[in-house]
Amino acid sequence: MFLPLKTETESRFAAVESFFRATRILPKNEERAARGLAFVHMYAAYEHTIRTGMQLAIDTIASKNHQTKELSPPLLSLFLDSKLRSLKDCGTKDIWKKRLQLFEEVFSNSTPTIDNQIIPTDGTHYRYSHLQTIFAVLGINRMPARRTIHLHRINEIVGNRNAIAHGRETADEVGRRYSRSDVQHRIKQIKSVSSFFITAIESHCGNPINYKRSSS
Repeated sequence: MFLPLKTETESRFAAVESFFRATRILPKNEERAARGLAFVHMYAAYEHTIRTGMQLAIDTIASKNHQTKELSPPLLSLFLDSKLRSLKDCGTKDIWKKRLQLFEEVFSNSTPTIDNQIIPTDGTHYRYSHLQTIFAVLGINRMPARRTIHLHRINEIVGNRNAIAHGRETADEVGRRYSRSDVQHRIKQIKSVSSFFITAIESHCGNPINYKRSSS
């Protein structure tokens, strides 16, 4: 299930690297802007990997048809999303009715249904703490990168992309802060983050024992 995403991620980052190599011949000002635009391109490949990887994780877990009462508490926060939203949005008159329904569902024999478009988030929009939230919800107990420095690179790349996309800085202004080798190094690092994300959730979701509530 994850192989097509691995292939697509490799292809997207290969395109980022190919584009960036081609910008070497540009005049100085345009080449500097290309350094900034490289952050937009690498962010796009990275976000696609995280979003699609989460969808595949949901599909993989849901395909096992576990009963709600079998799921681990972190996964309940995901698979009972609609019930939790209903509880949050209801008025005073229905609050206790909704509470009773929620806890009846937690211990029920039913198989929960879920929209695979749900992306657990802490509001940081794909910064490294967002990935930590995803891992926590899935029950993956480790940091979401091979190296600590990669976590800081995630924030740097998201920040530069947002600055350009939202008009706070031009691509030229971002690009002038980096040499070509700086940018090439960051492409490799964010590619590593993306590849690791796929590998980690594929390994975790491939073992149904990881979904289950502890019997202790």
